[in-house]
Amino acid sequence: MSSKHWNIISSWSKAGIATSIILELNKIRPSNSDQPTSTKNHRIVFDIGATPSFEEAIPAKHVFVSHGHLDHVGALFSHARAHAVAYGGESVTYFVPAQLLSKIEQCREAMSNLDASNLNQGSVGGDNEGRKTSLLSMNLVPVHDGDEISLKGINYDSKTSFFMRAFAVDHAGHPALAYVIGSRTTSGLKEEYQHLDRDEIRQLVKSGVSIKSDPIENIEVAYTGDTCVNGLIKHDESTSCYKIGQLFQAELLLCELTFLDSSDDEEQRSKAIERGHIHINDIERIFSSHISSWCDKEVVESDDRQKKKLVFYHLSAKYQPGMRALDLIIEGLPNQLMRYYDCYVAIFSILGDSLKIPDPEQIHGPDDEMRKLFLPRSGCISMERYQRWKKDNVVA
Repeated sequence: MSSKHWNIISSWSKAGIATSIILELNKIRPSNSDQPTSTKNHRIVFDIGATPSFEEAIPAKHVFVSHGHLDHVGALFSHARAHAVAYGGESVTYFVPAQLLSKIEQCREAMSNLDASNLNQGSVGGDNEGRKTSLLSMNLVPVHDGDEISLKGINYDSKTSFFMRAFAVDHAGHPALAYVIGSRTTSGLKEEYQHLDRDEIRQLVKSGVSIKSDPIENIEVAYTGDTCVNGLIKHDESTSCYKIGQLFQAELLLCELTFLDSSDDEEQRSKAIERGHIHINDIERIFSSHISSWCDKEVVESDDRQKKKLVFYHLSAKYQPGMRALDLIIEGLPNQLMRYYDCYVAIFSILGDSLKIPDPEQIHGPDDEMRKLFLPRSGCISMERYQRWKKDNVVA
């Protein structure tokens, strides 16, 4: 489950409980080998709720906070402290909605004071010195709608750099941001200079001529955070938020989806708007506003381009067990969507315990295939694969 450079390693999300999605930078593959090098892998995290995958997030040096609700920031200070302990006092960079900065700083101060408390009595709790300073180290970066920030310190190769852009979304009045992660890759000399020798190139540079091509920009990963339909539909270019369309250019789109009830259930649809979340019947309205050929059947069917990847997360526990949630999603998703996207669901958080087997080597018995289906490390299940499995294994 990946973009060109980033791969999901964990996607634990349950509405109102906790959300944290962890990505890792793919290793560089030498041009003459199919095997990756042993270069250090960077991790980034979208939201930092208190999830069972917390330990996977500890190495991450960049965390993108969508909003301040506790199910999305419940492990914020624990993460900062754990990273500092594990990496010699190193500070993590946390990108946060600018409106929340002062509140987070107040919380940090309180948590730092708590962490630094000691009784000055010597050997209390086995700590002979009594620690007087906090291990809570954080670099907080306030982010506004439309900001672009270079992600320094994430190194892939000499030609590639990464950036983040943020866009305001609609989460029932709560300050909230969506994020995109993009890459820029330099492509060498401009075509008109590629035939020149080194001396000629050197002379051009000395004379101030720009000889390099513009970097190639690619939107790789997008994360909607918590939002309702109004935060994601395409806006007119005269408005301040029309650039939200960049999320739908991403190779890998992480899109919240909370309510799965029937379209006839008006109460649940109203709740989705009231609480700032997406209902499954909003999906067509959202995606059709960004895909110009949505209703053109001939264009869609003749389009052989590589599909983008779409991961739905933030399911409510009310739709447990997991198979029930998947069936509701299959029933509610518009057919056109799977013509444009390979669709996945971050399902692990609402699976029954019988499917949560940590070691695939230990899987035995009649449900082998089903359990393997639900076991990818990312926590995401392919909707296409699930449909095939169900067709082959479930008797109507």
